[in-house]
Amino acid sequence: MIFTLEAASEALLEARLQRRGIDPPSTAFSGFDLGQAYEVGAELDRRLEARGYTRAGFKVGFTNKAIWPTFGLDQPILAPVYEQTLLDPADPISLAPYFAPKLELEVVFGMGPNLVDIADSAGPADSAGPAEAPNRGLSPEWVALGFEIVDCHYPNWHLSPADSVADFGLHGALVVGPRLGADSPGFEQIVEGLDDLQVTLSRADGHVERGFGRNVMGHPLNALEVVPRLLAPYDTVARTPAQYVVSTGTMTGLVPLSPGDRWRAEAVGGELAGLEIYLTV
Repeated sequence: MIFTLEAASEALLEARLQRRGIDPPSTAFSGFDLGQAYEVGAELDRRLEARGYTRAGFKVGFTNKAIWPTFGLDQPILAPVYEQTLLDPADPISLAPYFAPKLELEVVFGMGPNLVDIADSAGPADSAGPAEAPNRGLSPEWVALGFEIVDCHYPNWHLSPADSVADFGLHGALVVGPRLGADSPGFEQIVEGLDDLQVTLSRADGHVERGFGRNVMGHPLNALEVVPRLLAPYDTVARTPAQYVVSTGTMTGLVPLSPGDRWRAEAVGGELAGLEIYLTV
């Protein structure tokens, strides 16, 4: 089938609204690629806006460079986050809106509106270098641990990176933990040291995942550089929030979610506050 923006966007929006699975665009449309996927992502962003959604920031995905060769990638992916998908960890979280949700433990930054104006002066997104050389021009206003609920509308999570971008960037919701502000003692040093951040993701039944900040492109700050480089498909002129929330990609393996789960995230050393969520039907 020949790719049409209308057909792809309508199918994915209906899958999200009706909480059902569909065939990935890469199997439905011959030659479906990342360029077409971002067209779909931008169209779905416009459709969600028409339904009352308000831009709150962005998520960066595929930030583990080790898997890029497997998928033919040379940079991560980007997708919007909305005020309506930002959730409070103090409230029980219903899984009703999601088709096949999984959990990621991430570093989340609060960024000023100038994030979208930063010139691309460092080359491709994967050239930022190792952990010791993130772009110091990107100064967070706060940092926190966060859970991203990622959701996939393709059976058994069988997808390509292009399929991921088209499916709302796999973004379901973002739960942000207690924020450490830029006015906190030692803030700059804490942010600089996020490559050495050690985290645990644990469930009440004893299941534990462990990870490191360096799993995110060598340093979570490096993920910030992706945002201005991949913004072009999205409308950032008419909708510029006072602050952008940026979720930087998972430090741990993805885990499936079920009603009744209680998940806890903790940072070894206590520099960032932990958070806990409880999931309902």
